[in-house]
Amino acid sequence: MRTQPWAVRCEDVSKRFRIYHEKNMSLKQTVLRRGRSRFEEFWAVKDVSVEVPHGQALAIIGRNGSGKSTLLKCIAGILQPERGKVSVDGRLAALLELGAGFYPEYTGRENIYLNGALHGLSRRYIDSVMDKIIEFSDIPRFIDNTVKTYSSGMFARLGFAIAVHMDPEILVVDEILSVGDEAFQRRCFDRISELKAEGRTMVIVSHSLDVVKRLCSTGIWMDAGSVRSHGPITDVIQDYLADVSEHMGLTVHADSPGVHIVLDGRREGVGVREVRLSGPKGPADVFHTGDPIEVRITYRSEGPLRGAEFHVELVPDGEGIEAFWTTSGTKTSERELAPEGAVTLRIPRLGLLAGRYRVGLSIVDRASGHEHIVLSRALPIEVTNEQSDYRGIADMQHQWVVPGDRGVAHSAGERASVAE
Repeated sequence: MRTQPWAVRCEDVSKRFRIYHEKNMSLKQTVLRRGRSRFEEFWAVKDVSVEVPHGQALAIIGRNGSGKSTLLKCIAGILQPERGKVSVDGRLAALLELGAGFYPEYTGRENIYLNGALHGLSRRYIDSVMDKIIEFSDIPRFIDNTVKTYSSGMFARLGFAIAVHMDPEILVVDEILSVGDEAFQRRCFDRISELKAEGRTMVIVSHSLDVVKRLCSTGIWMDAGSVRSHGPITDVIQDYLADVSEHMGLTVHADSPGVHIVLDGRREGVGVREVRLSGPKGPADVFHTGDPIEVRITYRSEGPLRGAEFHVELVPDGEGIEAFWTTSGTKTSERELAPEGAVTLRIPRLGLLAGRYRVGLSIVDRASGHEHIVLSRALPIEVTNEQSDYRGIADMQHQWVVPGDRGVAHSAGERASVAE
């Protein structure tokens, strides 16, 4: 029974670790130093306050080492903060390290019962979901084998299947939506989406900004243990990506209309040499509604580029919403690309109304969600049309039908006509 308006509440939470710079190598050294070792204190989380209302999903994003997972472990009760307080109102399940708590000498089925008991669930309830767990994990032939014989993929699938069927009211998830193959990843995402639709509360840590954008309505961006941004997820992601671009040392300048040279100042990793925006007459930064448009991205890497996705977005200038976002998906991530080359996004018809927009792009490692490079809303373009009676962002085919007339499809990209 809910007793609070919030499901999770963090009040000025801080967590400290010790970093040791030397080890006592012998009993003699230990005695001489009286058991003391030199160390420094490291605050992984510093004065974080956030509330998650019941039924909402909160994303925690940020760079590696920013304190995301430490905060999540404090929420899950695995770590206790040095200062502040974490309060949870509801039954919580944590998807942190899949398979944590498995006993290797037990079979998969026996470990399901063990994990259910650790969650405080009755044997009757576990029996009622047993078939669903086995079906979801996709290892029915091996469910009565000891888990020490399982592959890492089987181990992860069973761990995820158990966690999402333990009837949680609050689910905390740490970067586990990339386990298994493509088919299983989709099942994972669909199951998380189902839990969200059922009104379960979620706190999700992920490097995949696409995932958190689809699952979460609010978010926090953590940097060096502190909260840098908190609010609607699109705004938080925008703040984070702008900071990523700045810290990468990226500079972008236009060599000619529509041709942007990217200087990333790095000698390693993956980078972008040029972004070329083209319309019907070649490179351009001014387009007409309905024009075809191409975005050609010339990249370079230290060696063959494997598992990379190219993302492109179109955003109204000054707005926090995306007009359009797309990914190259498996067309690039399941291929090995040459160390230097180009990929092209072709849009046959630009369905945007008049206004100023910005093109953003990123190259992302599909497996980890790590951004190789991010150009957040870096490339300005302008869209024009002659119609004065259309407003908004999208050019949508439509028609008005009036008695006595025959309506035809209208579009801002083409002059509409009405037959008498």
